[in-house]
Parts: sequence; C-alpha cells; structure tokens
Amino acid sequence: MDILQLVEELEDLLEDASSVPLSRKVMVDPDEIFEILKEIRQNLPEEIKQAMWITEEKERILTEAQQEANEIRTSATKEAERMRTEAQNRLQEMISEHDITRSAENLAREIEMKADQNARAISMQATTYIDDMFASAQGKLSDLLSILDESRAELRNQKK
Repeated sequence: MDILQLVEELEDLLEDASSVPLSRKVMVDPDEIFEILKEIRQNLPEEIKQAMWITEEKERILTEAQQEANEIRTSATKEAERMRTEAQNRLQEMISEHDITRSAENLAREIEMKADQNARAISMQATTYIDDMFASAQGKLSDLLSILDESRAELRNQKK
C-alpha cells in the first residue's frame, strides 16, 4: 500500500470514530492507528527515495536545459555577430563599388568634355585653315585676274 492510501485510512478511521459526548474528541482503537503508522513507516523510505530521485532528476534536467540554453544563446550570438560582420563587409563592398562607379562616371564626363573641347578646337582650326586657303586662292585668283586684265589690255593695244 502506498502512503496516500494509508493516510486516507487514518482519515477514515477518525471520521468513523465514536465521539465523546459534549466535546470534539473521538475515541479510536490505538492498535489500528499504530498498525497504519507502522505501514506508513515501512513505506515511507521508498516514497522518500522516489521523491529524492525525482528531485535529483528535476535538478539534472534543469541543469541540462540551462546548459543547452546557454549553448544555444552562445551559438546564436556568434551567428548574429558573423552575420553582422558579413553585412558590414558587404556594405563596404557596395560603398566601394559605388565609389568606383561614381569615379568612373566622373572620369567619363571629363573625357567627354575634353573630347567636345577638342572637337570644337579642331573644327575652329579646320574653319580657319579653309578660310586661309580660300583667302590664298582668292588672292591668287585676284592676281590671275589682274594678269588677265593686263594681258587683254595689251592685246587690245596691239590691235590698234
């Protein structure tokens, strides 16, 4: 019999006991009570052993759970730190790539502006050269016209 049943037996014995008139006291058979107490005493060590084992097991499980929680927390912290470092590195890469892109775009604009300036300068030089050539040709044509006019005038003078 387990201890709880024996305690219930004691309670039943007290409930069923005869009461002493004009008082709250009851009369019980001491042999029955001693017999129940003896059985409780015999079963008590096993119950205590079980309770102690349960307590120890509870403590062991709690300790293991605490250790596991600490390991998970440590692992999660390391993973979070790794992810943070990785994100910072990627951010730096993106910033560098952005800076390189921005520098390349600025360089492209500079090259384009210089090319436009060079094209305008070459165009102006070409226009000046052509104008000089036209002026030279015009001067030579003027000289030729003068020579032609003189030659015609001489030819007319010879006819007379």
